[in-house]
Amino acid sequence: MSIDKKWNKEKKYINYIMVTATNVVPTDGFGAQYQKVIETYLFCSMHNIRFYYTPLVEFEHNYKNEDNYTNKLEECMNLNSIFENIKHYNSQIPIVHLTYTQHVRQHTARNIDYYCNNQYMTQIKTAFWANKDKDFFKNNKTNVAVHVRRDNDHDKGQAGPRTTTPNNTYLTAINHIRQTVKENKLHFHIYSQGDVSDFKMYISEDTTLHINEDITTTFTGMVASNILITSRSSLSYLAGLLTDGTVYYQPFWHPPKKDWHGVLETTQGPVIVDNNTLSEVLRR
Repeated sequence: MSIDKKWNKEKKYINYIMVTATNVVPTDGFGAQYQKVIETYLFCSMHNIRFYYTPLVEFEHNYKNEDNYTNKLEECMNLNSIFENIKHYNSQIPIVHLTYTQHVRQHTARNIDYYCNNQYMTQIKTAFWANKDKDFFKNNKTNVAVHVRRDNDHDKGQAGPRTTTPNNTYLTAINHIRQTVKENKLHFHIYSQGDVSDFKMYISEDTTLHINEDITTTFTGMVASNILITSRSSLSYLAGLLTDGTVYYQPFWHPPKKDWHGVLETTQGPVIVDNNTLSEVLRR
């Protein structure tokens, strides 16, 4: 029986029996895989489906060919501390394998706030911070993380507009925060990959460049930030879902939460908008 037929058949009885499901193991990067597992779990939890975690096997962007790369990322997510593992599933009833694109995203993308503003997302956030220091920057400042998505070796020039957002767009958001946030101790952190000389336009007394740093450090910094400026990337999008800070969002195929601000590119140049204006623009 196909996954779709099995799912369609079993969901009819969701109010009568406990359906059990697991995530399908994807093959893309850390942010995308982590997001897919989280949203699958949230979907299951909000619909009374018992979730078993199938651990992730391999991630893209292992540039240094680290032997422990997968284990390092599993430790960063720390999902094994809260999820039942698929290896402990011993029922004779076949488990449903939920594919993110076919079964989950069509629901979570319609109302991401419904699936993220609940006790189950709080559980995921708690697990993430359980093996880390939440005082990540240790500088007593208001820390602003900026994810500047640029081409990497894996993209091979095929990532499209996700990696070509002009530096002026990010700088407009940065200067907007400088002008509107009333804290005296703002500090900006630029997270990206590439040649350091390509980021000289960001250099300032209140800015630190984090170029080509370890992905777990980069991701934790984004989640720990007081303010996050995302790129068109699952990595910083997911950091936006996990952070308790303010998020400035660049529109792409994953929808924003209702309280996120927008960083929009227009024919007149980049524009920063509030959450209500962002919602209106995206509805057009």
